[in-house]
Amino acid sequence: MIVEEPPAALTAYRRLNDEVFRAYEEGRLQDGIRLLVAAPPSTLPWRAELAYLLACLQGAAGRPGEALDTLREALAEGGWWDPAVLDGEEDFTQVRRLPAFAALRETSAGRWNEALTMSRDHDVLVRPGTLPARGVLLALHGAEESEQDALRAWRPALEAGFAVLAVRSSWRTSPRYRTWPRTPRALEEVDAAMAAHAGEVAGLPLTVAGFSAGGRVALQWALSREPGEVARVVAVAPAISVAELPQAPHLPGRTHLVVGARDDLLDDVREVAGRLAGCRLEVVEGAGHEVPAEAIRRVLA
Repeated sequence: MIVEEPPAALTAYRRLNDEVFRAYEEGRLQDGIRLLVAAPPSTLPWRAELAYLLACLQGAAGRPGEALDTLREALAEGGWWDPAVLDGEEDFTQVRRLPAFAALRETSAGRWNEALTMSRDHDVLVRPGTLPARGVLLALHGAEESEQDALRAWRPALEAGFAVLAVRSSWRTSPRYRTWPRTPRALEEVDAAMAAHAGEVAGLPLTVAGFSAGGRVALQWALSREPGEVARVVAVAPAISVAELPQAPHLPGRTHLVVGARDDLLDDVREVAGRLAGCRLEVVEGAGHEVPAEAIRRVLA
């Protein structure tokens, strides 16, 4: 049972990202800009993601020319962004009116389209320390995460004797920002991962699990299965609305929704839980937008 710890550079990037978002939410735009301008060298692999954040802050501060220059510099160094993200960002309202924006968007869209054609071959199946496994847990990561994050989040499943199949989404909104699209493609990728490992997980009871965007896909994928295919669903802070559920949703196995009491998605998760027949909802006191290990241990016990 081997689960990699996050590398120091990733930890540094996520710490910086959190600090910048906190400054943004509190209206301290200049503080956020200073943090990004002084980003440590270890965060350079996230150049496109940090440039996007910096451009958002500059746009929100009423400096659209600087925001466009920030994006153009990152583009010149190989960066790119999903055109839908560029089109929908409120902080880019003035930026989109600048003459040079159209060319930037076109180049970025071309690179984004090319990135989506890359093959996906990074799914990981990890077996528990004690065999035979009591079941397999299909783990779907959240936004701006990877299959390794899913393995870390669902480590309690390995400790409880489950094999864990962590699936990596191929959908990216920038070079290092992965998420699950709100399209059939997400379900198709889960289908492909299960098919690729069918021989290794055959006969094992299946638990479908996911966090945030991955929690949404976990619910939708389980809803698409036939009775008997899924033994249990565990969705942590699923980023899904009632409007995205079928009119009469019926999940084929036991369903658990877990959400932190301090999570911004709390009200949405409560509403979704109320629509799923037989669903158990656990609200974890003191937890935010995260996968609370102790709650997962209780659910899987």
